[in-house]
This record gives sequence, structure tokens and C-alpha cells, in this order.
Amino acid sequence: MKVLIHVLCAAVAFVAVDMWKAPAAFAVQQLKKAGQWVSKAKKKKGRAYHRAIRREQLRQEALEMVRLHSSALWDMVNGGSRPLHPDTVVASSSEVVLEGEDPEELLREDDVPVDIETFRQLWLAYMEGTSEDERTPAGLNKRRLMDFILQWLGVPYRFGGTTAEGIDCSGFIRRLFAEVAAVVLPRTAASQYMLGMPVSRQELQFGDLVFFHTRRHAYVSHVGIYLGDDLFAHASSRGGVTISSLRSTYYSKRFIGARRLTERTLLQLAAAQRIVPEEVEIGN
Repeated sequence: MKVLIHVLCAAVAFVAVDMWKAPAAFAVQQLKKAGQWVSKAKKKKGRAYHRAIRREQLRQEALEMVRLHSSALWDMVNGGSRPLHPDTVVASSSEVVLEGEDPEELLREDDVPVDIETFRQLWLAYMEGTSEDERTPAGLNKRRLMDFILQWLGVPYRFGGTTAEGIDCSGFIRRLFAEVAAVVLPRTAASQYMLGMPVSRQELQFGDLVFFHTRRHAYVSHVGIYLGDDLFAHASSRGGVTISSLRSTYYSKRFIGARRLTERTLLQLAAAQRIVPEEVEIGN
């Protein structure tokens, strides 16, 4: 009888231990999964944080470059402020994106990165080698144009955006001309492509607009402003307002043409806007 009691006690103990192990193992498994999820979330947040830090570093390096090499332009940059009007227009989830680059294609084919040193050399060539009032063919003051670009470097991309909270490619060009030339360009890259006179790639000059076919739904779907040495400034779907190279595989094979806006073009636009003032709000 004692032997039987011992056997029964051992069996009960074994079952109890086994029943305890199952939920304990399940709990441990869930804790591991939760830990992995938290770790992934932290890594994702960390990558976003580092990208934001990197954008700000690039902007600060550009501003420091200005401060060291041109006190006059530094005073202008330091005294200016970036507009922060809450007039951003954002596409709905069902709306077809007709402008900007495809981020995945851009990641694969944008193989000519532009570093800050390249941009510094270009800036010195234009800023230190030009007179105060030297202008582009469109009549834009080169110093004011570069000042605008430096202030907007790193601003995030947002389809339909028009402010420093987020801006798209045609919105960036439109804002540039509105603030530097006091002229409001049409809202889309396709309509901007209709302005001025065509220019071949070999004849590009500082201030010309460069256009690309980056979306299947629209032939003219991306625009930037040419700076020289195959570099152009634009609002990129991948990196926000940045400097890129026309030598990049992505932009080289999608380049469809350039347009040069002359002073006559801008005067005609300004005259039309004075006749129909309700159509010239920058936020539209």
C-alpha cells in the first residue's frame, strides 16, 4: 500500500510539474516575441532619428560653409527665416501620385551620390566668383537663389506639400520663384515644362529647370533647378530637398529635357497674375 501511495504521489507531482512547464514555456515564448518587437521598433525609430540627424548635419555644414566664406551672404541667410505657413495639401490614399520619383527605383539606380564637398566647391565657384547682382537668364539673383536652396536643404518630401513641413518637386520650384523672383509658376511639373524655351543638356546653365519622366501615369513627373557641374537641386521622394547628379543612372535615363525661363517669360507671368490676382496664391 505504501508503495502504491508513493507511486501515486510521484505521478501527481510529475503531472503538476508538466502542467506548470507548459504555461511557463508559453509565457517565456511570448516575452521573447515582445522583446523582439520592441527591439525592431527601437531600431526603426533609431534609423529615422539618424536620418533626420544626418539631414540636419548636411544643412548645418552647408550653412557653416556660407558663414566661413561669405559674411555678406551669411548675414542674409542668418537674418532670413523659412516660411512655415500651414497650407500643405496632401494627396489622399486613393489619389494617383503623378509627381516625384519611385523610391524603390531611386534606391537601386541613384548611383552617383553628391557629398557636401562637391556642393561646397560649386557654391564657391558661383558665390565667390560672381558679383553681387549677377543673375540667371531668368533674372534671378544667384546669391538669393542659393540662399533659398541652403535654407530648404533637408525639408522632407510630401506629395502635394507646399511648406517647410513637407514639399514636393513642383511645389519647391514654385516656392523658389515666388520668393526669389516674386512670380508664381504653375503648380505641376507638367505645366512648368510648358514655360520658357527648350535647352539641350549640353547647354544647361545655372537656373535652368530640368525635367524627368519618373512615373508611368505622367510623362513629365519630376522637376529640379540646375546648379552646374551636372548637379541640380530638387525635392526628392527619397531624401526631401537635396542636391543630386544628372550623371546618376536614375536621373540620366529619365531626363526628358530642360527649359530656360527668360525675363520676358517671368514678365508675362507677372502681368497675367496682376490681371487675375485670385489665382496667384502660393498655397494653392
